Amino acid sequence: MPQNSARGVPARADGWRPQDPVLNNLIHKCIEDAQRRKSETGSMTAFFGGGIVLTVLGVILAVGTGSPLLALIVAVLLAGAGLFYAGISTPTPPADPMRVLDVMGGPGNLPAGYLVYAPAWRAGLTELLARVTDRELSVAVRLCREHPGSVADLIRLVLAAEKHAHDHAFGHTVTEADVFRVAQRATTEWARISPTTMLAA
Repeated sequence: MPQNSARGVPARADGWRPQDPVLNNLIHKCIEDAQRRKSETGSMTAFFGGGIVLTVLGVILAVGTGSPLLALIVAVLLAGAGLFYAGISTPTPPADPMRVLDVMGGPGNLPAGYLVYAPAWRAGLTELLARVTDRELSVAVRLCREHPGSVADLIRLVLAAEKHAHDHAFGHTVTEADVFRVAQRATTEWARISPTTMLAA
């Protein structure tokens, strides 16, 4: 069953978190850039929309009153009032979390260890893992430090391990320990034959 309620950032029992300063800084920079771009896009849209409305209003006033100077004064006053109001009342729109890490190929391309890194969850992991169950996430968190691939690779592995455990349950209920056991064997083998890991433990 997919996870519907908001979940917090998972943590490993040993408290480990990724400590790659370059990647950590890149994630933070991507979050800041996405928020800035979204804010600028919203501001420019409002600015140009307001400019068009004021231009039309100015033309109507100039034609209606016969005084272009009056129309210009009214348009300038309304523009100032509109900009002031927009500046104090418009909240910064949130950035699309799934697009924050586009420069890295998306949140699924982060090394598996970033499953327990809070800024990564603000940068799209929440949305990426919305359909992952708590049990699947729990297994993935237990394996994220050792897994040599990406977050997406790890989640696919856990899903495959869960399916394998169900296929070989032979009538008994599949537990988290069953899924973990299968996924851990695969992770150990993958780490053994992998020429390199995405993230140093």
